[in-house]
Amino acid sequence: MPQKEMSLEEEKLIDTKVGIINRIWRGRIWYGTEWYITMFGGGLLVLIIFMTIFAPSLSPYDPNDLIAAPFIPPGGGHLTLLTRLGDASRYNLNNLGGLKIGVQRNKGGSDDIIALGAVEQRFMTQKDLVTGLLKGKVDLIFMDMKDVKETLSKYDGIEIVADRIGKTYLLGTDNLGRDVLSRIIWGSRTVMGVALSASLLSLLLGVSIGLISGYAGGKVDKVLSLIMDSIYSFPGLILAIAMVAVLGPGVVNVAIAVSVVYIPTFFRVVRGQVLSIKEELFVEAAKSLGAKSLEILRRYIFPNIIPSIVVVLSLSVADAILTEAGLSFIGLGLPPDIPDWGYDVSKGASFLVAGYWWLVTFPGLMITLVAMGFSLLGEGLSEILNPRLVKN
Repeated sequence: MPQKEMSLEEEKLIDTKVGIINRIWRGRIWYGTEWYITMFGGGLLVLIIFMTIFAPSLSPYDPNDLIAAPFIPPGGGHLTLLTRLGDASRYNLNNLGGLKIGVQRNKGGSDDIIALGAVEQRFMTQKDLVTGLLKGKVDLIFMDMKDVKETLSKYDGIEIVADRIGKTYLLGTDNLGRDVLSRIIWGSRTVMGVALSASLLSLLLGVSIGLISGYAGGKVDKVLSLIMDSIYSFPGLILAIAMVAVLGPGVVNVAIAVSVVYIPTFFRVVRGQVLSIKEELFVEAAKSLGAKSLEILRRYIFPNIIPSIVVVLSLSVADAILTEAGLSFIGLGLPPDIPDWGYDVSKGASFLVAGYWWLVTFPGLMITLVAMGFSLLGEGLSEILNPRLVKN
């Protein structure tokens, strides 16, 4: 029969001179939708990992510093400088050194006063702040822009010196005046660190036990399967809660607690693969040639289960992120001084009814995006790495 000529697209795909980037790009021809799903999930994870690695450079503030007023909405933070009526023309923003500027306690403005070279004086309430200005205790006062209109209508003898002074906060501030964006960035280190550590630990233990159980068989397989099934029978979050309650809070303890949840998942997948592969002819041939059990596992069985392990790892990381967030939400996760998305969602939920939606929305969105990224990557790899599902 005459040999079928290859199409132009097929010739391009097998061109050995094509670089790795072009090979990845041309993979869309073979895998179609699965390729786009994998690339989208991988792209999300690349952005999150970049944010995790460069958190000190990307974060505008320390995540635990009380840098501004509480509950500043996203994009807010600008202040207005006020003084007594008729005095506005006396002041130059470039020359305020030595002047007294009043601010309300737990409100923004302290950093701006330092930058202007002025002297700060704090007042307990907004009424005290305005009264202090009118009585001459301070030369100027800083006030949130949203409060200026009401203040001018309520008090006579005050005028604006300058508007829109100071920094803005892209994602707003929380109930303590901490920058939400900074906590999001630093929280990625916490979440990714716990989820990846837990998944890698469960991979190491689950794969090792699964290889031994599936290859040894007999009583060893029965005992190990019984133990793993016993762990698997518990709901994941309940088991993690019990482990954290025993071990106590902390990054390492939470990672260990979460890892226990996913050991049976790796075990079951690997054991099933080993039971199938050890019956193949190439394994029987290795045995007949005198290969030892450890060598057979290392050289002949383990390489054939790597695609399944990669898929399970991606999906377990996605689930571990949700489990860690759940632990933090109920107060059994990390200490309060460690930025964590689940903890921020928990605390922000108390203020949601008051209209402070951003305290919950942004940490919750990050949890969703990272979990979705790993899930899409795992689902895409499951389709691509399974040769039975590859399109011809």
